[in-house]
Amino acid sequence: MKHRTLRNLTLLLGGPLLCLDSQAADLNARDFFGAPPGTSLGVLYLPATRDGDFHGPADTTGKAELKVNAVAYRQVFFTDLCGTLCTPQFILPYADINARLPGASGHTGESGFGDPQVGGTVFFINDPASRTYSGLLTLITLPVGEYHSNNPDVSPGANRWGATFVYNYTQGIGEKWVLEANLEAQLYGKNDDYFGSDLKQDPLYRLQAFASYDFTPSTYGALRLIQADGGELRINNQRIDDTHKRYTQVGFEVGHWLDRQNQLMFSLSQNVAASNGYAGTDALLRLVHVF
Repeated sequence: MKHRTLRNLTLLLGGPLLCLDSQAADLNARDFFGAPPGTSLGVLYLPATRDGDFHGPADTTGKAELKVNAVAYRQVFFTDLCGTLCTPQFILPYADINARLPGASGHTGESGFGDPQVGGTVFFINDPASRTYSGLLTLITLPVGEYHSNNPDVSPGANRWGATFVYNYTQGIGEKWVLEANLEAQLYGKNDDYFGSDLKQDPLYRLQAFASYDFTPSTYGALRLIQADGGELRINNQRIDDTHKRYTQVGFEVGHWLDRQNQLMFSLSQNVAASNGYAGTDALLRLVHVF
């Protein structure tokens, strides 16, 4: 198996108000590289978020904070049963969330298993020779995670169905560069027990782009850019002011194959612009094992 075969990874965390992109497919560079049918991946994520600032009028005290430590396991299977290469998969997250909510005087927190996701990618292009790939990733969020209706904004589960769709195009440039563009749409079901009310959320749309470079046959580095817009909230069909979220995030990552079956990756990202959301730093340590 070549060092470059790896892929299709994401993470789900957070409550509906803390993270409007809680069902985001937070990708990494080269996630859509294909692998031979019969390959499977076990992926362990260790993400951490540290946000010490909230940008928006909802934070009347100026003291909003967000701290998330999490772990998630993902299993990915490569198969040609779809008539083309596809990757059935599931994700199981656990999160410990502590926050001073916008406008609140004190901290609150919850921990537990989040909502799992199931789905996969169907590949439209799978050309390892030129490192050209394209596919549609679909993830369905199951509302079975730990949820507290009296403390929903920091609950690991969101008490609602969700669907995330990501269209990817990956293109190798020369022998060492890879450019990627991902168009994402997150759709949210209704939470019918948000402090006893119905919570609805508009779709959130994101662009995720990567430029990565092979330093050696086993080590790559990548730059990332994420631009997000949407996610306005309604409670009992009444729109909530200052909940339409926009942000721009930049970051980098470094991945290294320890051997032919194990890869270690570290990434660090920072919100450089944000509206009606937390602005801070996200770090991720990821371990991939190829079966």
